[in-house]
Amino acid sequence: MNMAQCTAQKCDFSCNDEVAVLYCKGCSRRLCLKCKLNVHDKVQQFKDHEVVNIEKEGNLVFKPQPVCVTHKKTFLYYCSRCECLTCEDCMTSNHNEHKTEKIRNVADACRANLNKIIEHFKTKVETVEKKLATIETHAFEIKTDCASYVSRVENTTGELHSIIDRQKLISSTTASDFQYFENQILYGKKIFLNQHKNETADLLLKFENILRETNDSTFLIGWKALQTDVQIINEETVDPLLEPSCIEIFNPEIFTKSVIDEIDVQFQMRLSEQLKERERKVTELSDENENLKKDIKQRKQNELSKMKEQDKKVTSLTNDISELQNKLINKQEEIDVLLKLSGQLKEKERKVTDLSSENENLKMDIKRKQNELS
Repeated sequence: MNMAQCTAQKCDFSCNDEVAVLYCKGCSRRLCLKCKLNVHDKVQQFKDHEVVNIEKEGNLVFKPQPVCVTHKKTFLYYCSRCECLTCEDCMTSNHNEHKTEKIRNVADACRANLNKIIEHFKTKVETVEKKLATIETHAFEIKTDCASYVSRVENTTGELHSIIDRQKLISSTTASDFQYFENQILYGKKIFLNQHKNETADLLLKFENILRETNDSTFLIGWKALQTDVQIINEETVDPLLEPSCIEIFNPEIFTKSVIDEIDVQFQMRLSEQLKERERKVTELSDENENLKKDIKQRKQNELSKMKEQDKKVTSLTNDISELQNKLINKQEEIDVLLKLSGQLKEKERKVTDLSSENENLKMDIKRKQNELS
C-alpha cells in the first residue's frame, strides 16, 4: 500500500510530532512512547489511568483524525490515479502531476452514490416486504379456503351421518316395536298358562286329598262335589303353543337404498333450493336490467325532447337573427341615404356659406365704393 494511504495519529502531549501508539482512557488523549515515559507516568494523578495500545484497540477507544504517515499532515486531496488520500506535501512529491480532487468533493460524490445505493436497497426491501405481505395474504387466503373446504366436508359428512343415524333409528325402532308386541303376546299366554297351571294344581291337590279319605261316604260326597270341576277341566282346551313370530331378516341392500334415497332427496332439495335461489337472483337481475333499459329509454326520450326543444329555440333564434339582420340592412340603407343627403346638405350649406361670403364681400365693395364716391 502507498505510504500516503496509511493513517497515523499525532501525539496529544508535549512533543506533538511523534506518532501516537498509545491511548489513555483516563485522559482521553493519545500518547507516544516518549511522552508516556517522560510525562504521563511521572504525574501522580495519572498513576491509575488505563493506557491501551491503539493498534490492538483500534477504533473501539476513539476515532482520531487521520494524518499522512509520511508527512504527519492532514489529508486534503484524493488521488484518482493511485486511489488514495494525500496531504499537501504528497502533491509535490509522490503524487506530483497526478489527477487529484479535494476530499470534500470526492466524499460528497461517494455520499451521493451511497444515498442512491441506500435508496435502491430501500426500494428492494420495500419490494421484498410487499412480496412477503402478499405471501402472507396468499397464505391467509389458502388457510381460509381450506378451512371453508374442511367445514363444508364436515357439514356434509354430518348430514350424511344424520341420515344414516335416522335410518338406523328407524330400523332399530322397527326391531324394538316388534319385540315389544311379541313379548306382549307371550306375556298374555304366560299369564293364562300360569293361571291354568295353578287351577289344575289346586284340583290335583283336592283329588289327592279325597283319594286319601278312608271313609267311603265322605269320599263319595267329596268325589261328587269335584265332578263339576272335573267336567270343566275336561272341557277346557289349551291351544297348542305355536312357534314365535320371527322378525323380518335385515336386508343391508334395502337399508343402503333407503339411505341413498334420503341422501338423494335431501341433496336434490338442496340443489333445488340453490337453483331457486339462482333463478330468483336471475329474476332480480332481469328486473334490474329491464328497469335500467326503461330508465335509459326514458332518459333518451327526455334528451330527445330537450334536443327538439333546443332545436326549436335555435330555429326561432335563427329566424329572429335573420329578421334582425334584414332590419339592420334596411336601417343601414336608410343610414346610407341619410348620410348621402347629409353630404348633399353639407355641400349646399357650403355653397350657401360661399355665396353668403361673396354676398358680404360684394356688400363691402359696394359700401367701400359708395364711400369713395362720397
